[in-house]
Amino acid sequence: MLLLVAIFLCVISFFLIKMLLKRQKLPPGPFPLPLIGNMHQLYYKMFIKKKTFIEALREWDKEYGSVHTIWFGPIALVNICDYHNAVDAMVKKGSTFADRSVPYLFDLIRNSRGIVVSNGLPWIEQRRFALHTLRNFGLGKNIIEGRIMLEFQTVCDELEKRLDAGQTSIDPHAIFELLIGNIINRILFASRFDKKEEEEFFVLKAKMDAALESFSLFDIMIDEWNINLPIFKQRAQYILRSLQLLIDFLRERVQQRRRDIELGNHVIEDGGVDFVDAFLIQMKNKDSANLTSFNEEMLVMSLFDLSLAGQQTTLSTLKWAFSYLLLNPEMSFIQIKAQVEEELLSVTKGERPLSITDRPNTPFYNATLTMSYYHYDEIHRCALIVPFNLWRNTDEDVVVGPYVIPRGTAIAAQISLIMTDEKYFKDKYKFNPKRFLNGARLEQMVVSFGLGKRACLGESLAQAELYLVIIANFLLQYIVSSDPLHMPSMKAQNELGTMRRPQPYHIVFQRRKA
Repeated sequence: MLLLVAIFLCVISFFLIKMLLKRQKLPPGPFPLPLIGNMHQLYYKMFIKKKTFIEALREWDKEYGSVHTIWFGPIALVNICDYHNAVDAMVKKGSTFADRSVPYLFDLIRNSRGIVVSNGLPWIEQRRFALHTLRNFGLGKNIIEGRIMLEFQTVCDELEKRLDAGQTSIDPHAIFELLIGNIINRILFASRFDKKEEEEFFVLKAKMDAALESFSLFDIMIDEWNINLPIFKQRAQYILRSLQLLIDFLRERVQQRRRDIELGNHVIEDGGVDFVDAFLIQMKNKDSANLTSFNEEMLVMSLFDLSLAGQQTTLSTLKWAFSYLLLNPEMSFIQIKAQVEEELLSVTKGERPLSITDRPNTPFYNATLTMSYYHYDEIHRCALIVPFNLWRNTDEDVVVGPYVIPRGTAIAAQISLIMTDEKYFKDKYKFNPKRFLNGARLEQMVVSFGLGKRACLGESLAQAELYLVIIANFLLQYIVSSDPLHMPSMKAQNELGTMRRPQPYHIVFQRRKA
C-alpha cells in the first residue's frame, strides 16, 4: 500500500514539476493542477456558477489579460481574446500558426485526413484544391446565386402547400435543414437529395445533432492514455459512432460515383460537374502533378468537413436570424424588421427576388447582416455559434502581445470574445445593426469566419446564402411573426456544447400577395 502511495506521489510530482517548468515560459493564467489542469475551475464556473464557456473565459481575460494560458488536463492552451493581437498573430504572422493542434478524439477516425485536421503539405494541397474547386463551381459567382434561389423556391413551394392546407404556424427547422443541405449537396455531388437520400439525411442529421449537442470542452481531455477507461470509453464511442455514420454515408456515395463511372453511367468531362468529379480527376493525375495527398479516404474526409461545417454553421445562423427577428427582449425588433422590409421592397418593388447585385442599394439590410461584403453579420455576432475555436500549433517561437510563445504551443484567437469585446461593442449581447453605421469600422472585428490561414474557406457560399435567404427573400414573399405557443428563445439549447443552437420555435407565415 505504501509503495502504491509512493508511486502515485512520484507520478503527481513529476507532472507538477513538468507543468511548472512549462508554465514559466507561457503567458499568465489560473494555476493548474497535475493531470486535470484548470478543468476543476472551469467545471465550477460552468456547472456551479452556471456561466457559459465564453463568460468563464472572459473572467480570465479580465484577470490575466487578453493573452493568457489555461490548461485542459496536461495540455497548455493559449487564448488570444482581443482583435488587435489576434490579427497581429494570425494574419500578419499567419505562417507560424498554420498547423492545427488536433485533439486526440477529433482525429481518431480521421488519421490526419481532411481539410480541418490535416497539416503540412497535405493540408496545403487540400485547402488550395478546395478553394480552387469551390470557386470553379460557383462560389463568388452568379452560378451559386442560381443554385441558392432554386432551393429557396423549392422551400417556398413547400410553404405554399402548407398555407393552402390552412397551416400558418410552421416549425421551420426541417425546411431550413433541407434547404442548406441541398445547396451544399449540389456543390459536392451536383444533385439534390432524392426521397430515399432525404430520409437518410434527416436520420443522420438527427444523430449528428445529438452527438454535437452533447460534445463539450471536457471531451477534449479524452486522450490515448485514458480512452479505455470506462467513462471516457463510453463517451468516445457515443460521439464517434455518430460521426462514423456520416462518414460511411459519404463513402458509399463516393464509391457509387466510381461504380457509375466504370459502368459508363457517369462521364467526367472537362473539369467535372462537382467537387467529387474534380477530386477524382486529381487522383488520376496526382503522379504527373506531383501531388501526395489525393486518395479516396482524403476525399471522404474532405467531404465530411465541407458538409458538416457548411451545414451546421449556416443552418444555426439561419435559425438564430429568425429567433432575433421574432423575439428580442432588449429592443423593438418590429422597428428593425419594418425598416428592412421597407428597404427591400423599395429595391425590388415587390416584383422580383433580391439579387446579389442589389447589395449596394440595401445599406440597412447589409448592416443587419453585415456592414460590408467581406465581413459577417450582427446576427452571427450575437449568436456566437461557435463558443470556442480550435487551437493551432506554433511552428517556431513567436511574439504575441507582450509574450514570447514557445514553438509547439497550442494557441487560438477566441472569436466569440473578440466579437463581444465591450471596449468596442457596447451592450455586447444586444442586437443592434445600427452600431455598424457610426463610421467606427466595427465590421472589421466581426470575424465569424476566422482569421489567418485556417479561416473558413466557405465564406463566399455562406455570405450568399445569408444575404439571399436569411431574411431578404423570405420577407419579400411573406409577412412573418411569432407564434405565442411556440416562441423562440434567446438561450441556446445547450450553453455547454461546442456549438450554440437556438431552441425550437414556430414561425407564422402570411402571404404578401393575395
